[in-house]
Amino acid sequence: MGKAIAAPSPLLQLDCIHKHYRHGESGVHALCDIHLQIDPGDMVAVCGPSGHGKTTLLNVAGLLEPANAGSLVIDGVETAGLDESGRTALRLRTIGAVFQCFKLIPVMTARDNVMLPLLLRQRLTRPQHSDAQALAAELLARVGLASHLHYRPARLDHGQSQRVAIARALITQPRLVLADEPTSRLDGSALRMVLELFTACQREQGTAFVITTRDQRQLVRASRTLQLNDGRLGPRQADLARHFPRHAVVHGAVHAARVEA
Repeated sequence: MGKAIAAPSPLLQLDCIHKHYRHGESGVHALCDIHLQIDPGDMVAVCGPSGHGKTTLLNVAGLLEPANAGSLVIDGVETAGLDESGRTALRLRTIGAVFQCFKLIPVMTARDNVMLPLLLRQRLTRPQHSDAQALAAELLARVGLASHLHYRPARLDHGQSQRVAIARALITQPRLVLADEPTSRLDGSALRMVLELFTACQREQGTAFVITTRDQRQLVRASRTLQLNDGRLGPRQADLARHFPRHAVVHGAVHAARVEA
């Protein structure tokens, strides 16, 4: 008998995560007893109403906000004992983030914004990428912005800014991408290029994605879809037909099955 192939170690493991905020005499429980495991190559969509904890979930998973209780393990590292420099190093080594408000640096060009995480990681880990500028230019071209390399954020519209933020999240070839509504400003060819880029990273590099979204076009591509309501995470109970045309969902599921076959 041949040896059994060991299952890959989770990239992200959240157990019993709680997050609350104080507001005067009262408090808000943003995350309640969250359990979530993300493995290499996963494409997990988290949907739910605005204000129910989706962004907080990504911030906690990405080490941008501390949880009040629970365990967070990223790429085999228990994060509870890390200081700020340790958290920063782990983020730069493992995680790419797409923020809902983009967070581009106004005085930097699109290309320089995209390069920034790679340059920061090189400063911490020493190995130098042979041509960070060329890699940034390639990623911008893959999201349809080859002619916008030298544009600063003030010259970009919201959809273009979102694509710069997506390219920036991918430049370090992260093992895990945490993306907050990454396609909300995209349509047509821009949307298609971004979704194809996500799929290429997933298949070629084993990149895992956790995406918060209300976008049907992302939901039908996800390997798992979860619902976050009042800070509680679970399988999505409501049928997509409550929010989106049922025939579009069925078509997307059939198309995904054909691709896998």
